[in-house]
Amino acid sequence: MTDPTSQHGDASPDSSPALPGCFDDLGLAVSTDEPLACHTWLGIGGAARFFCEPVDVGALTKIVRRCHQLSMPLRVIGGGSNVLIDSAGFDGMVVRLTGPEFCEIRVDGSAILAGGGAKLVHVVTAAVQAGLTGLETLVGIPGTIGGALVGNAGGRAGDISQHVREVTVLTRTGELDVRSGSDLSFASRWSNLDDTIILSCRLELEEEPAETLTKRMQKQWIMERADQPSGVRTVAMMFKDPPGSTAESLISQAAAKECAVGNAAVVSSHANFVVTKPQCSSDDVRSLLEQVRSRVRDRLSVDLEPQIEVW
Repeated sequence: MTDPTSQHGDASPDSSPALPGCFDDLGLAVSTDEPLACHTWLGIGGAARFFCEPVDVGALTKIVRRCHQLSMPLRVIGGGSNVLIDSAGFDGMVVRLTGPEFCEIRVDGSAILAGGGAKLVHVVTAAVQAGLTGLETLVGIPGTIGGALVGNAGGRAGDISQHVREVTVLTRTGELDVRSGSDLSFASRWSNLDDTIILSCRLELEEEPAETLTKRMQKQWIMERADQPSGVRTVAMMFKDPPGSTAESLISQAAAKECAVGNAAVVSSHANFVVTKPQCSSDDVRSLLEQVRSRVRDRLSVDLEPQIEVW
């Protein structure tokens, strides 16, 4: 369960704090002290100083440009399955792309056009129903299409970058940019889109009977579910798989499956997942991640890269 769903574009910090009403003149619905725990799978962490769900690209552009003027950090939160919010919260603007313009999914011949806020599972389903193959192996990955592109979501059968032809983004200064070809770079769980806000993309696919694809997607879903903890919501994948191995196997070999800190613990049956209990703090999770990472490094000489993004 990788969820590279938190697009972000942090502005450089500034010594001058933003005034409480610094977004009032934009005519947008901006809230303050928005609890972020409810927007993440781990269910922990503090509040966002400012929070907005812009209705369209125009509104989002206003927010991004104002944050840039104020040198205020800005993050986009998607499905929230790989995000750890600090207990002190996030001292900046957090945006969710939930408006219809950001969640649109259209079939255009052999291509899928999807908004950055569209849920990946909805994009996969739309492709399968249209008889277009290439995305069905991504069905078990949570989050949005924007997050999937930023983190180049994928699995055993390949990743999303194989099908990306064009991506429309908003830069951290609020400029619209369309990227394709050599402007796009992807690697394992990485892309050069991590400093942008993804507005939409075009994915080129191949035709195949919808019935065949549906069966393949269902099989993939069953396999993905078997690889993930069931019956709990407050979980997150801890580390990325290193080349030639899996984080889960390394954690098991290093005898780190039983690690626990406070109210955070490794899921013993799925060793690359952390689960939080009531009263768990962000510090509990951070300390657990470091404990597991240190044990793998000390015993196996492998330095695992975190999958969880800490805000």
